[in-house]
Amino acid sequence: MTRTRSALEFKGRMLSITRVKVLDPDPAAARAQIEQFARQMPQAVKGMATVIDSDLATDLPALVAAMRAVGMQPLGVSEGPLAQAARDIGLAVLSKDSGKAPAAAAPEPPPRQAAPVAAVPRRAARIVTEPVRSGQQIYAEHGDLVVLNTVSPGAEVIADGCVHVYGKLSGRAIAGARGDESARIFCRKLEAELLAIAGIYAVADQVKDGPRGGPATAYLEHGRLKIEEHKV
Repeated sequence: MTRTRSALEFKGRMLSITRVKVLDPDPAAARAQIEQFARQMPQAVKGMATVIDSDLATDLPALVAAMRAVGMQPLGVSEGPLAQAARDIGLAVLSKDSGKAPAAAAPEPPPRQAAPVAAVPRRAARIVTEPVRSGQQIYAEHGDLVVLNTVSPGAEVIADGCVHVYGKLSGRAIAGARGDESARIFCRKLEAELLAIAGIYAVADQVKDGPRGGPATAYLEHGRLKIEEHKV
């Protein structure tokens, strides 16, 4: 009997992948930082696709286990000291320069071109008029989050799009929670404990020389988080 339908369909798709650079080979130190990162950004960490990049030999299975324990999804490692260990546990080994696997021969196209996958519709902005108090978490799925009041220390505001805070931002703000690198964070008075966009983050100590105490905007430029004064 001749099959008339293909068993598989191959499609190219852009995915947001966070590159994790190993700076210390101590597995305990790495695990502690991963757990701290997960506590600071629980919504962003869940399902975060990662590629491990290391010039150091380390316990890769322990590192992968620590990532998976908080909800990260390690996809592979960059070519280097961890390559064989990655192959041993079934992870991909990617080109260090491009972050992509070597090209394979393209499969034959299916008899009929499949309809494109529908994009997730962007929702209207979620608007919050009350103060976001310590311990609260406000999330805007598939859209922007607009807070017309203050965000207290210990509070967390998260959006798949941009985050706008029209009062003092003293808690944690996470934009592009599903990997949108064009997302931005805007606030009228920056006192944040943490800012993050598409998995790239900075804590208060890292932005102490920035525009703290005044209006600010945060965005990604060439994969780096930039925080600048925002003229309002």
